Amino acid sequence: MKVKASCLVLSFHPAPTWSRTGGHKEFHRRHKEFCEDTLLTSNCPGRAVLPPTDCPTPADIDSHPASRVLPFLYIGNATDAADLATLNALGISRVLNVTSQLPGYHESCGITYKQLPASDSGHQNLKQYFEEAYQFIEEARKSGASVLVHCQAGVSRSPTIAIAYIMKHRQLTMVEAYKVVKNKRPIISPNLNFMGQLLELEQGLRADASVPECKPCHQCCWTHQASEEVSSGCSV
Repeated sequence: MKVKASCLVLSFHPAPTWSRTGGHKEFHRRHKEFCEDTLLTSNCPGRAVLPPTDCPTPADIDSHPASRVLPFLYIGNATDAADLATLNALGISRVLNVTSQLPGYHESCGITYKQLPASDSGHQNLKQYFEEAYQFIEEARKSGASVLVHCQAGVSRSPTIAIAYIMKHRQLTMVEAYKVVKNKRPIISPNLNFMGQLLELEQGLRADASVPECKPCHQCCWTHQASEEVSSGCSV
């Protein structure tokens, strides 16, 4: 499986209070001084990236095993979802598929599947699935089951879903939840569109008084670089 190499860096700077309605686009419109858009050569277009020495290679992404983010929650790729031995070894009985094309491989073997059809693009509305994904993962947790959330490479879509779940489950800000997932799966790199949707989720959670007023994640800026594709026609 060939994938796009990609990475994301969050850097923190003091910033004025702003309305996060509209996610990253709105932030960029109001506070361009906190967003650095630099065209450099790296590995994938339109994605926020780390310095080249910190960026995972395609081989790193391809060979990365499923990651245990919480005792009952794993993030992985299409290969992990297709490997019944891996699912059994990790005690995974439920699989959340965040792609538009991959099937439920092992339904006949007792694996429960749910699909959230989504592409890894700057136009995909992943936020519409946050609550649906939360309920699926919560049902598994309450029943003592473990869940694998996967997309093609386990780099952008599935980490975004995991971050959204953790934000609500643990009452964390987007940045705090991002760090939890990044610590367990260093290769993650949600695209900027998804990061903006996570910011919108945080705004909604705060409005519902589900998360306390604390470290404002709007004080982050993304440094992103346009770059070359490792393999065309692949999504993560």
